[in-house]
Amino acid sequence: MITGAVLAGGRSSRYGKNKSLEIFHGVRLIDRIVESLRPQCEPVLIVANDLSHYYDTRATLIQDVIAQLGPLGGLYSALLFSPNEWVFVKATDMPFLVPGLLEMMTASAEGCDAVVPFTEGRPQPLMSLYHRRCFPVIAEFLEKGERKVAAFYRKIRVRALSEERWRSADPDGRSFLNINCREDLERLEWI
Repeated sequence: MITGAVLAGGRSSRYGKNKSLEIFHGVRLIDRIVESLRPQCEPVLIVANDLSHYYDTRATLIQDVIAQLGPLGGLYSALLFSPNEWVFVKATDMPFLVPGLLEMMTASAEGCDAVVPFTEGRPQPLMSLYHRRCFPVIAEFLEKGERKVAAFYRKIRVRALSEERWRSADPDGRSFLNINCREDLERLEWI
């Protein structure tokens, strides 16, 4: 089994307010994402600086061990508290998950420390699978003041999933659609 971790600690600066609480397809975005992970992940964690918004969510709540370190700090906390070796990380602003994509990622995990899909040649670190072995490397990077998630990839064994490969599981790329602004929320409501 793998742990699912929803990183919900973002400031939502482009959106203007906590977008994880926005209603999407009739439910809060955070609830939709948690439920999308539940069939393949146990437990499902919500990692955030302020957990007060999520007390009524069906997930295990994890407060960032070190506040205000962005997604890399959230990943650090998720790996620290995960009861499983592998953690699937998903950003709170990515409302869709095609189950076959996560199945592909877990099937590709042998012999590596992270399974990372790439879109248009760029990694998607907040829709990736990480092994607990990444924890000390992330700690080292955080101590140096590094906050970019993909920065620590050069120190671990990354299995890159090319767009051509992951599209066999998610042909339309739905799992990678995200909400950065209100227009995105409105546009994705119709999908």
